[in-house]
Amino acid sequence: MMADLKKETKEIIKGVLMAIILYFVIQISLVVATGVEDPISVVISGSMDHHGYDFDDWWDSKGDEYVEYGILEEDFSNYEYSNGFEKGDILIITSIESENIEVGDVIVFSRGEGTIPIVHRVVSITQYNDDLYFITKGDYNPIADNFQSDGVPGVHESSVLGVVSGILPEVGKITLFFRGAL
Repeated sequence: MMADLKKETKEIIKGVLMAIILYFVIQISLVVATGVEDPISVVISGSMDHHGYDFDDWWDSKGDEYVEYGILEEDFSNYEYSNGFEKGDILIITSIESENIEVGDVIVFSRGEGTIPIVHRVVSITQYNDDLYFITKGDYNPIADNFQSDGVPGVHESSVLGVVSGILPEVGKITLFFRGAL
């Protein structure tokens, strides 16, 4: 009986160790493949949520907010992730050169050390002294972000962590549940 308990305990420990090793192998592989330090992000806010509207209904209520940036319905409907993200979606983040970022891309950027990265859509790009600045907006937010870098409107290219390159819908809801954010 004691021998069975020892054997079972060893198997449990072995299983836990294998799970930990597998996690690190996957994490390291994703870091290498994406070129981003934190290649996985769980959506925790509703700023990119389209709240269940189909695209046409969503555009009817939010489209004017994009037209002021010269973004038309046809443009937006062709953007990657034109239906936004929901809380609990897992996003895959990939490195991107700043000069390759385009209006409509969904970027991930930092607002400073120790802050939660922000995931918003680029609505305008400006250049100042050879640096790029990205005006961003959450699809659900009524106005564009009012971030400034060194007195210039927009997110400085050095703050961009990457671009959203994939989505696993709702898979992260369990994470939000355990964090008490769901």
